[in-house]
Amino acid sequence: MFNRLHARLHRPERGWDPVSPQHAASYSEDEWSRIDTALLDDLESSIGGLAGKTVLDLGGGPGHYSVAMALRGARVTWHDVSRSYLAISRDKAAQAGLDGQIDFSLGYLDEAPRRLRKRFDLVFNRICWYYSFSDRSFAAALVSLVAPGGFGYVDTTHSGYRREELGGSARLRTWLNERAGIKVGHPYPPRGRLARLFLRYRLAQLQVDYRVSTNDRILFQKAGDRS
Repeated sequence: MFNRLHARLHRPERGWDPVSPQHAASYSEDEWSRIDTALLDDLESSIGGLAGKTVLDLGGGPGHYSVAMALRGARVTWHDVSRSYLAISRDKAAQAGLDGQIDFSLGYLDEAPRRLRKRFDLVFNRICWYYSFSDRSFAAALVSLVAPGGFGYVDTTHSGYRREELGGSARLRTWLNERAGIKVGHPYPPRGRLARLFLRYRLAQLQVDYRVSTNDRILFQKAGDRS
């Protein structure tokens, strides 16, 4: 409720941007320097390759994975709330010779189903889950964006990450989200919540990776029934 109210008052299409150009430039330089090619190799192995697939980079940020997946033959849609990242992503796509191969959509993560009105072979959400309005509603939105038989991939930091460094307000917001699912701002989800949320839907498979102590990594395949 609180995050939805904030979104009503702060609209990216009217010029609001949560990311300054200076921060976007600094973050982009760092992220572009360390694209995880092993992750993309593993994804390709799991979903049967990226070539010819439709992919939604949901929370695409500086566009590094959008470009990387497009270079592997995917038809990519980038969606993010930041105009600063939109400008960087478009420029990087053009530099890579990908004009016309990546579509760009501006808006909040949770608004992607309404704005895009299509489904994808792969929905890719990396290190930005916590910017959603709520964990429960965003899980529903993400699943709705996956085509029958398609895949969803999520990598998110969980609420145990650097918890001892949180101030009083951040601790309270994290506690509210953990205990009551009330999300104010952008607290990380508790470990294991995402897997439980996705299990509410008709899936062909769900793989959970907790090998990195700070992150929940999930790959699921939506059931193929098109009814």
